[in-house]
Amino acid sequence: MSKLRMAAALLLAGFNCAWPATTSAASPAAPARPAAPALDDFLRLAQFESMTLSPRGDYLAARVPLEERTVMVILRASDLKIVATLDPGKDGFVDSGFWVSDTRLFASVSMRFGSLEQPYRLPNQYTLDVDGRSGRAFEGYVIDPLIDDPEHVLTADCRKVTLGHCWTRVRKARTDGLGQREEIVDAPVPDADFLADRAGTVRFSWNRDDDDRQQVFLLRDGQWQSINDEAVSGIETTPIGTSYDRRYGFLWSERLKGGDVIERIDLQTGARDTVAGDDNEDPQALVWSFDGHEPIGAVYGGMKPRIAFFDESHPHAALSRELIQTFPGELARVTSASRDGRKVLVTVQSAVEPARYYLLEPASGDMKLLARTRPWLQAASMRPVEAVRFKARDGLEIAGWLNRPQGDGLHPLVLMPHGGPFGVSDSWTYNDDAQLLATHGYAVLRVNFRGSDGRGRSFEEAGYRQWGRAMQDDITDATHWAIEHAGVDPSRICIWGESYGGYAALMGAVREPGTYRCVIGMAGPYDLPTIFDWGDTHRSRWGRTYLTRVLGDDMAKLRDASPSAHADRIDARVMLVQGMRDDRVSPQHLRKMRAALEAQGIRFRGYFPSDETHGFYDAKNRRKYYESVLEFLAGSFIVAPSWSAGDATGVGVDVK
Repeated sequence: MSKLRMAAALLLAGFNCAWPATTSAASPAAPARPAAPALDDFLRLAQFESMTLSPRGDYLAARVPLEERTVMVILRASDLKIVATLDPGKDGFVDSGFWVSDTRLFASVSMRFGSLEQPYRLPNQYTLDVDGRSGRAFEGYVIDPLIDDPEHVLTADCRKVTLGHCWTRVRKARTDGLGQREEIVDAPVPDADFLADRAGTVRFSWNRDDDDRQQVFLLRDGQWQSINDEAVSGIETTPIGTSYDRRYGFLWSERLKGGDVIERIDLQTGARDTVAGDDNEDPQALVWSFDGHEPIGAVYGGMKPRIAFFDESHPHAALSRELIQTFPGELARVTSASRDGRKVLVTVQSAVEPARYYLLEPASGDMKLLARTRPWLQAASMRPVEAVRFKARDGLEIAGWLNRPQGDGLHPLVLMPHGGPFGVSDSWTYNDDAQLLATHGYAVLRVNFRGSDGRGRSFEEAGYRQWGRAMQDDITDATHWAIEHAGVDPSRICIWGESYGGYAALMGAVREPGTYRCVIGMAGPYDLPTIFDWGDTHRSRWGRTYLTRVLGDDMAKLRDASPSAHADRIDARVMLVQGMRDDRVSPQHLRKMRAALEAQGIRFRGYFPSDETHGFYDAKNRRKYYESVLEFLAGSFIVAPSWSAGDATGVGVDVK
């Protein structure tokens, strides 16, 4: 962006903001390399968690996390002074917010209840005006804020419930929640989502049925027309936006082989063509027009982002292209803008720094740094990320991300298989856990084994019914690749994973005795048949169908693929972590794994807080978790602590 001038750096200093004066972005000399961040730095709350520009460009809305709550603040764009605050009170958390007019925003809120640390979403939207007034809670799910109509929003309401399903209807409602709502259109199927164009005309509806199959419809001439039935096509197609002239819609579509593509569909004729695609990868992100309704390009290229524009002549394409050039090795995108386009908010993502926000005036090219979300985590103190690729034993190419610590010599390695496992993947962008370990002397390898998201439907389905088998082979092959190519010490390798990653950690110790020095499983499903009896997934027809498809229903095979059935093969040090109110991966898995280890006389360390669910939400519990993990890794790699069998430090309930 030849005209851009980095003219100002305004750093957000906290909730009671003190805003420093504008300074030049030029640096007189390269500073000395900062010391590695401490654990406190990684656990410290961000200064804010989101930022959006108001339609007129006068204000910014930001979510600010505090102890025991998250609030929404409105800042005046001219001087970044707080003019309004939405505070849900202790144990209340503003999850998201969006502008519905030049002066009003809606916000969704979650609350903690009882002894649980995990907050749960409340059904209403809360309002906040720039003058500080908070209106009555707004009932209903907003599908479009109708920015050009500041008095109304489009909502989806449940008009009828049948056998546990909600038949939804789109209605237009006043933003103050008063008056009668205008009925627009009913959904063609139960439990449906909707998408409207920039004028508020509903164009698409879609759902997933009880058999976990997607159905998608286009509204033409007042009638719903099916444009995808996964039971027939074998793929999913999800509406994502419409063009400015309201002639076209855009679809994110799978292919039976290869990466997902972006399609354009003529809203009058239904004709479709592909506007972006790659044989080997899905789009990693979308680039949007300033109004947020029209996708104009897809991002590819990992750490070297490139944009495939659907129309190179689109008026916003040039600016988006120049943003990528201005921030080499990072991903910079316009994420909100004023209605007239004179001010745009740019979000920048990096491999070595949490997100930061800039305010850009395209006409002049002036751009200033508004805030870094966590300025105490400096890029200079982080470790770079390397893209890695290798062939699995059956020839399938596997990709991942490697962080090497500073210094020469052989380093200890921590493998970090992701959770999910399906529909989830690790990316090159900043990751707290990887940087925490890499800045303190560990090499870190994150592997997108078969089944992971990001490389098309066929790659994901290659992981179906392969728990403990080909999926685990990919992690083993990644380990051997790292020994040969990443400068790691083969005698100091551990696996640390959460959810499915916790399963993979324990299964790694089972499948590869002697390869791993230690394994850490957090909320892992260690006994696969138990998934069909405990936890929340099996309770619905949809969930049972999903489990059968991705795991199979042969209980003997599932038992054989369970770490709990093969504790006698484990010779690594073991740490188990579990929230005892987890309804996704039931503590019953922990009970069975613990019993199996104790039956073999295998010592393990445990941390089992009684008030946590699937993931840790309380700050003290999170600190204890990370402190325990770091101590366990250090002890495993250097001096082995003398733990008694089944040491359960932090146990809040009896798990036997």
